Amino acid sequence: MHLFLSPHLDDAVFSCGGTIHQLTARGEPVTVLTIMAGDPPDPLPDTPIVADLHRRWQAGYNPVIARRAEDQAACQLLGTGFVHLPIGDCVYRTAQRGSETLALYPDEDSLWGDIHPDDPAPAALRAAAIPLPTSLYVPLGSRHHVDHRIVRDWGLWLGRQYPDAALFLYEEYPYESDATMELERALAFYESRHLSQTLRQLGEADVAARLAAMACYQSQISTFWDSVAQMEASTRKFMYAAGNGGYAERFWQIRESDSVSGS
Repeated sequence: MHLFLSPHLDDAVFSCGGTIHQLTARGEPVTVLTIMAGDPPDPLPDTPIVADLHRRWQAGYNPVIARRAEDQAACQLLGTGFVHLPIGDCVYRTAQRGSETLALYPDEDSLWGDIHPDDPAPAALRAAAIPLPTSLYVPLGSRHHVDHRIVRDWGLWLGRQYPDAALFLYEEYPYESDATMELERALAFYESRHLSQTLRQLGEADVAARLAAMACYQSQISTFWDSVAQMEASTRKFMYAAGNGGYAERFWQIRESDSVSGS
């Protein structure tokens, strides 16, 4: 079974939708496991980032309900199974300090900074049960978001627990800033190991399925693009550049002679 680890309710489809479609079209079993898919606390953290995201998403007091429905629709379109873990997005995660509830990631800058030492997500993931994979797809960390790095580290740890599973690092899409800079920063994390890049060449049916699945995430389109049409054009351009003359999605593997790190 091909298991794609998705930090949020869109990452695996946004990044690997063509590969997922290609696999399911061949009749291979695929599951997208979204890690940060849990409901927000009530009351919500009173922070600038929660206010900004809820205003942008326009999906009510608990937008995760709508986002899970979007993800279900996208996965069904691609023919993949899906699992939603109950861990909340980092903007919702808190820690108790005496009588005070502390928001761990209260603003935009905190999303790209250090993983908070009181963040409960890493420990919760170590205890999580997952479907047994034959191939494991882990975010490379190219978006540098705290949730992406937490899931990356967990994915590398899972690689040690399931040594018979092929482990692929996937390039997250889209980027908030310069794609080349973000990719180089992500690859620098693996500087002590040897990575080999592989391209998954995609046909037009795979590309069209990825774009249709991406369009299911209506709440997220405005975060990155002005319209669905712009999303489709930008994503085609990105996949074509990755394929160097044909549509492709990029993956990396750690060479078998190198150990997979993870604390």
